[in-house]
Amino acid sequence: MEREELKAKLKEYMEIPRLSGYEEKMARRFYEDMKQYAHKVETDQAGNVIAAFPGTDSSVPSIMIFAHMDTIGFVITCITPDGFLKVDRVGGVPEKVLQGLGVRVGSENGDYYPGVFGMKSYHVLASPEKERAEGIGNLFIDIGAASEEEVRALGIWPGCPVVYDAYYKELLNDRICGSYTDDASGLTTLLQIAETLSRTPHKASVYLTGTVMEEFNARGAMLAQRKAHADMAICLLGAGAGDTPDLKGSNNVMLGNGVSVNLFNFHGKGTLNGNIIPKPMLEHLKRSAEKTGIPIQRQAARGALSDSAYLQLEEGGIPCMDMGTPDRYSHSPMEVLDLKDLERTGELVIEFIMGIDKNFSLNRF
Repeated sequence: MEREELKAKLKEYMEIPRLSGYEEKMARRFYEDMKQYAHKVETDQAGNVIAAFPGTDSSVPSIMIFAHMDTIGFVITCITPDGFLKVDRVGGVPEKVLQGLGVRVGSENGDYYPGVFGMKSYHVLASPEKERAEGIGNLFIDIGAASEEEVRALGIWPGCPVVYDAYYKELLNDRICGSYTDDASGLTTLLQIAETLSRTPHKASVYLTGTVMEEFNARGAMLAQRKAHADMAICLLGAGAGDTPDLKGSNNVMLGNGVSVNLFNFHGKGTLNGNIIPKPMLEHLKRSAEKTGIPIQRQAARGALSDSAYLQLEEGGIPCMDMGTPDRYSHSPMEVLDLKDLERTGELVIEFIMGIDKNFSLNRF
């Protein structure tokens, strides 16, 4: 796919509301997009979309490459008598960016309505309030309604989804800024890969998969594997770049410097899980990078994980690798990525696929 095509598809995916557990609009769009290229596309009971691209050699290990369709956001917990909405977080939402932020409020019939997180006027804030981020329990959303009855007449009830407003801006140097590049970038890369696989013979069977509920419980890919039964997997989820003034020295990942690969991730807050990349996968990635001339940026990260953490425990152990397009300001309403990195992520994964043969080791080392 040309860069302009990738950009257009990225923008489309970024703007589709798809809170974790409420991914139907995204799943339907991704299903239709994959039907243009795949031998077979199906969904499982959880809502994962799995597109199959059979290989030419059944003795070669198969691979599932996936990106999560869902996003962080909010779920309505209460509607006040005067028509304001109280919410709780779904996924890792940074509370300090919320006051005054535009949102989209979903209804039970699938319609979305504009709203905004309310905040006190600056002129009446006490000094301590000017320096403090309000907790989610103290916030409310205003959709312009005058009563609880007016809200409910729209089909908006407790349990309905709320997501960031659709933000999209083009910055300098082929950089995109907006809501939910995580993981619209990975889904865009899957489409880029699908186009190539549809016209290029490949030995390995490939399953390109859009997964659900990564931001909620990180178990979607695990369920998709029970239908795909792939021998190994790649999770397309880019590393957070460490190239801004506040993060210099935290890691070596930079926007515009190539594809990120996460050699180690770990989440210890009640989770005690993560992924350590198997050596054969890393070595094959390095060979693929050398062949294409695409640089890879290594990261080791604590405090985060992906679906790989649970997928790796399936069927006696599935070798998994986390890699993708680096981003800045992850989980904020204005994430930033570089289109050159996005383009090269797809190209590198395609080379990885094409190089898989029957001698590829599925062992950890």
